[in-house]
Amino acid sequence: MLEATRSSSSFTVPISTSQFSCVGERSGNQDAIGYHLDERNGCFVVSDGVGGNAGGELASRIAVDTALDTFVIAPSLDAGNIQRCVKAANDAILAKQRELTEQSRMSATFVSLFVDRITNQACWAHVGDSRLYWFRRGALMQRTEDHSLSERSGDAAASHQNGGERLVKTNLLYRALGARATAEATITTPQRLADGDAFLLCTDGLWQLISQQVMERSLQLADSAEEWLALIRRAAEAKADDSQDNYSALAVWVGFPQQVTLAGAASPRNG
Repeated sequence: MLEATRSSSSFTVPISTSQFSCVGERSGNQDAIGYHLDERNGCFVVSDGVGGNAGGELASRIAVDTALDTFVIAPSLDAGNIQRCVKAANDAILAKQRELTEQSRMSATFVSLFVDRITNQACWAHVGDSRLYWFRRGALMQRTEDHSLSERSGDAAASHQNGGERLVKTNLLYRALGARATAEATITTPQRLADGDAFLLCTDGLWQLISQQVMERSLQLADSAEEWLALIRRAAEAKADDSQDNYSALAVWVGFPQQVTLAGAASPRNG
């Protein structure tokens, strides 16, 4: 279900959000989404239960809620603070594993965006293969690199170029929350935001269905974060099949991307 855009603009740059989560053809939805947005800070999180282990739906929900709660208590873009959010989420999943022995191997991916609206900066962190895409002037600036064997070997890129065919056997994760006692997250340094920056946080079920180019074209056509996600969801549904995984996305708009992209796309650079 596509949720309506929320915005906040008093004394700070406007930030708008929209989200959707689709079960696909699965019996349940192991994706979880959540965010906190106030006059100074924003925290946006997407998580996906790792397939094959019982409790994935619970693990992803714990990851999202715990990271948000931890950030709200001490909001900061400091790398140590971001790591505390990830560690708290990992520890909470491990604690639940010990409590529920039948779900002792549950784990989840994790991708998050943190925004300081006063300094106009953002950073992000991830574990696993849920991704963050950063767009400026309608073109990709950077995306996270999956903690998966397929990404390490280059198969993930090949899969994307070939129309998003799912590579279940090769898309094995070497990092996930709940998989080890210590969570190893990749955390970026704070980046200066520009008016019109747009972020897409999504699970692998989505990025394996649609390409970066579809994301860009949809952004360039959209007048709101909600419309951007509606276009992305329509493209994903057109490619979904009977074996389709859950697929979810959270969009975050800084300022007014629909106006900035009219000036033309910037040259993309991959990170």
